[in-house]
Amino acid sequence: MQKVLDFIKRRWPETTRIHRTAEGTLLGLPHPYSVPCARPAFQEFSYRDTYFASRGLVLDGFAEQARNNCENLLYEVETYGFVPAGNRTFHLNRSQPPFLAPMIELIARKFPNDREWLPRAVAGLEKEMAFWNDHRRTPCGLHHYSGNPDAAAIEEFYADCCVQRPGCPAEEADPAARRAAAFHALAEAESGWDFTPRFEHRCLDYAPIDLNVLMYIARREISLLYRDLGDLGHAMEWEQRAEIRRNLINRYCWNEERGVFLDYDFVNKRHSPVFSAASLFPLWASFATPEQAESTLFAAEKYLECDYGLAACEPGKSDRQCRWDYPNGWAPLQLIAIEAFDRNGFTEAARRLALKYVDLVTANFEKTGELWEKYNVADGTVDIRGTHPMPAMMGWTASVFVCAADYLSRSR
Repeated sequence: MQKVLDFIKRRWPETTRIHRTAEGTLLGLPHPYSVPCARPAFQEFSYRDTYFASRGLVLDGFAEQARNNCENLLYEVETYGFVPAGNRTFHLNRSQPPFLAPMIELIARKFPNDREWLPRAVAGLEKEMAFWNDHRRTPCGLHHYSGNPDAAAIEEFYADCCVQRPGCPAEEADPAARRAAAFHALAEAESGWDFTPRFEHRCLDYAPIDLNVLMYIARREISLLYRDLGDLGHAMEWEQRAEIRRNLINRYCWNEERGVFLDYDFVNKRHSPVFSAASLFPLWASFATPEQAESTLFAAEKYLECDYGLAACEPGKSDRQCRWDYPNGWAPLQLIAIEAFDRNGFTEAARRLALKYVDLVTANFEKTGELWEKYNVADGTVDIRGTHPMPAMMGWTASVFVCAADYLSRSR
């Protein structure tokens, strides 16, 4: 374990980039920013990745870089009205899972005496909430993923992504069918789970459980920030909005028969047939009841947990190989699970998953000398299904290793 921790701490500076002005497709950012890989893949400032990478940066003594990352996210909201998926011109057609609120919470906790930036943080979060409310709200009041492309971008996305990855027919001649497939795939790309059986290739029709929990977290964080600033009126207003979101999630996403939260198909008024690690987000946000938490833990242990970690989805639900599916295990989902179980009193399960992840990464590091984007949690290798060539990774892989090791040391 220590060899991997030393490797990570030594390599963090290699993932920092500085580009303050636009260059080609690259969008400039005012502060140094983190990228997922030291070389050569994924050289962009990626929205969701940045939160998870920053968790490890803080623990490893690079808190100032984590703060730079947060400042860049706020800059993007201020500049574009939302946080793009990455700092590339072609990423302006979509966002990603909104982790800005947890990111602000992370930095506020690390720098408790720095209060000057809090009004800007509140304003940024409110602006992001306006984007999701104005462009991603469903008829039932929950939110879904979508995109904001022009016609040319839709056609390009169909040719580059829909054919190569979800397996849409290249010869599809019907423009309406091509556009519909591309929009669903673009929404799935915005979800960060590109691609997965969760949404049955109809991502636009689904209110994802993890997205809507993040919407709850954002409302709760805005309320807490206003309270910290002494504005109790706005604090209570956003607290009420958070409670409304909690009620909507319980109403539409809780599946009594399976005893878990599931993605909600608001078009056909039913739940997704796929149980996934996204169902742990309500536990991570600490709003599941004890009964909901216990039944979710039981389902996760039965359907998702493997010998080497937590799979993205339960097996046997997909008609094609998807990256975000069994038996692929992704670092951020391991951290969500570890903290979800710990926050609900299931410390034995949390420690078990943390140890599995540490052992998995360590074993593959001993074989290859690298960390990897994801792992096969069924056989403990980097034999990954349904994916493009997999890069060596720092980012969330390194960060979650640091967090898991830290958790194991603290929870003895």
